[in-house]
Parts: sequence; structure tokens; C-alpha cells
Amino acid sequence: MSNTIRNTAILGIVLLLIVAVGGFFTWYQLPKSIARVDKDIKKLNDELQNTPDLANEYNTTAAMLEDVKTRWETRHKEVPEKDITGETYGYFNRTMDLSGEVRMDMTYVGPKDFPNYGYNVYTLKGEAPFQNLYKFIWYSESGRRLFKISNLTLRGYEAKNPETKNTKILVLFDMELQAFYSKMPELNNAPAPRVGKPENLTSNPYYPLILREIPPPQPDEIEIERSDLKAVIPGKAFIIDQNMKSRILEEGDKVYLGYVTKIIPDDGKIECLLNKGGVAEKFTLKIRQGQPIK
Repeated sequence: MSNTIRNTAILGIVLLLIVAVGGFFTWYQLPKSIARVDKDIKKLNDELQNTPDLANEYNTTAAMLEDVKTRWETRHKEVPEKDITGETYGYFNRTMDLSGEVRMDMTYVGPKDFPNYGYNVYTLKGEAPFQNLYKFIWYSESGRRLFKISNLTLRGYEAKNPETKNTKILVLFDMELQAFYSKMPELNNAPAPRVGKPENLTSNPYYPLILREIPPPQPDEIEIERSDLKAVIPGKAFIIDQNMKSRILEEGDKVYLGYVTKIIPDDGKIECLLNKGGVAEKFTLKIRQGQPIK
């Protein structure tokens, strides 16, 4: 075969490949790309046609945000010259009346003083249904007195009634709260609109999807998770149980769903091992620092 014929064949094959590739992109790939671009253009045109509605929605949302921000920044707050523990305890008792069923024990820890203001530190420990606890926290932070919750620990608990065997879902809480005071007279009567009421929640994140198959507590049995540790000495722990009764525990003593494994006086705590429906759980109960308020 001569060089002319061979070169002509090679050029023909190259031309055929170019035509095939060009035809593929022209009749198959390019129409798909054009269709995607046309779809994007139609979507953009639809969005541009809805610009007035989007602008109105934006303006409405911005107005709502500004109103919420204004009400938040001008909340009616009173900062007394002194924080009297007895009055603060009474204030929280009234807050519990507004919130519903809430059980709480309040302990005074001590003051923190600064040049122009200060605050007393309290610890609040107790239990409540989730909705009531939400209201209690909302009223505490949004009420007339200036309080700040600095630490908050929540724990879901399935409380079984020993008589009816019914299960009640509670949230056990432990919080540290700061009650502010100041000698600046303009803070004692800060004029502002009063806040309203908390929104009703439609869900309870602490309600389990499946309830544990655990027996109810026996009469006079200590529910250690709902108890308060008051004192620890070598070999003995003094607690207030869920019925507000003084009790003494030693290592190996049975409690509801478990037993006491360690009593540690140096750390002011006891450790228990609980059986939550086949799941072993270690629970530590510590002494709360401060003075109880009556």
C-alpha cells in the first residue's frame, strides 16, 4: 500500500471520529445542557416575579424581630439595693404558684460584690413536670426581679406511684442562680412594659419513646435520685429522701433500683449502682454547698 493511500485512510478515520464526537455533543449532550439552562432561567424568572411577596414577607419578619428585640431589651426589671434571702425565697414560692406543680429546695451559697453592683448566689434543686419547669425558668428569667441562671442540669426521671403503679415523667433539676442587687437608684425602678406569659409547648423532649419496665418503689423505699445529701461521715451518709424524711445510709444499703456502693467523706458524696430495666447506671449524689433557707 502506497503512502498516499495510507495517509488518506488515516485522515478519513480521524475525520470520521471528529464527526462522530461532534454529532454526539450536538444531537445528544448539548440539548440536555440547554434544557437544564432553560429550567434554571425559568426558576429565576419565577423568583423575580415573586419579588414583591418576598419583600413584604421580609418586611413583616423584620418588624416582628424589631418588636421582639425592643420588648426583650426593655423588660421590666427591678434591682433592689439589697437582696434579702427570705424575700427571694418568697418570690420563688410565688413563681412556683404561677408555674404549677414544682418541688424545689433553695440553698444560699454567698454574695459576690463589685463596685456598683453585686449578686447573691443560690442553688435550686427539685423536680417538676417538663411543662411546669419550663414555666418556672421562664418566669424566673422574665419576671420583675433580675435573676441569671448560670448553671443548669436537667435529668429525666420515671416516677412510679407505689399505690397506683402509674408512671409520671418528671425532670430533676439542679441550677445555680444569681440574684442581682445594686445601690444605683435608677436600677430600682426601671420603667418598662411588663412581659406576658410563656408560650405553651407542644412537645416534651424528656418523655421517653419507650417506658422502662421497672417495678414501683416499695413503701418507705429511698429514691436516691430524688433525695438530697446533707452530710457524710466515715461509713454513714445522712440524706433527705423524696418524702422529706431524714434517713441514714451505709455502704451496701439498698435504695430504689440499686444499692449504695461507696461513701466518700473527703469529697462529700456517695455513689450508687442502679439497675434501670436491665441497664446498669452509676449515680453520684453530692452535698450542696451553702445554707438552707426557711
